[in-house]
Amino acid sequence: MTIHSFFIFDRHCNCIYNREYGHTPQSIPSTSSSSSDTIPGQINKNNDSNSSKLLFGILYSLKTISNKLVDESSINQLKSFNLGQFKIHFYESLSNFKFILITNVEVEELSSVLFQLYSEYFIKYVVENGLSPVEFSETGEYSKINNGRFIEETDKYLQSLSIF
Repeated sequence: MTIHSFFIFDRHCNCIYNREYGHTPQSIPSTSSSSSDTIPGQINKNNDSNSSKLLFGILYSLKTISNKLVDESSINQLKSFNLGQFKIHFYESLSNFKFILITNVEVEELSSVLFQLYSEYFIKYVVENGLSPVEFSETGEYSKINNGRFIEETDKYLQSLSIF
């Protein structure tokens, strides 16, 4: 069981954070810090790639379809779905930030983990950070989350999970 990727999209459909985890010794070292216990992988390298745009499109389409299948009186939420050999876990905050984890198929639903990432780490290190932008732009310096503390703490939290 493995976590492969972690994505955050803002309310304007922009990928503002992308973390890919390398679970093999040949992986590219992390750029988040210079310590020897960093998790291998890439940070914010594929924010503008077609794969992140396709992922957002799939989630948007599935969420729209699932909402149209039920009557208006019931609450219907897309939490996870399988796609080939991967399972995609999804959480959307009230402010329309979308948190996505991509794992192996065997992993149980991770909505509580995604809520924890939002409520404990995103709120604390991004939203409440006075130096962080209120709105993320499509390009430029404020187009993605580069907060080292946020990256470090989310990596520690995800690494502490038994599925990592």
